[in-house]
Amino acid sequence: MAAYIDRKGPSMPALPWSAGVYKPADGHQLHVLTTNLPLTRYRDVPRFLRWTVKIRTQLKSAPGCAGYTMDAKPFTKTFWTLSAWSDRQAMERFVYSGAHADMLKDMAGRLGNPHFADSTAISADLPLSWADARSRIKRAT
Repeated sequence: MAAYIDRKGPSMPALPWSAGVYKPADGHQLHVLTTNLPLTRYRDVPRFLRWTVKIRTQLKSAPGCAGYTMDAKPFTKTFWTLSAWSDRQAMERFVYSGAHADMLKDMAGRLGNPHFADSTAISADLPLSWADARSRIKRAT
């Protein structure tokens, strides 16, 4: 997938969907979290990307995680995340543990106006699409 040029400069392609350790049964309803995370300063982009590597490692073995991806827009200081979970409780356990919990503390005050959208999908919808993810954020704001 090639990078594209938009009005705000070059952009990286979205990371491909990675399956998590949770394998949902056919027709199972999943909890979906979509985030839009704008950083306040360009100098925080490398810090955020370092955390991304650690968090992706945590996601690989996170109980209840059915899959995840990220769309990084470093030239606009904006990062999108998309993940699917067995249920909301599994997602919350992940958010408040390990590297992700450490990142929340370290990045406090470095985000602009983040947006979070909780929704649902069924297992047949995996892998989730970025078009759907962005529409979830728009509906939530």
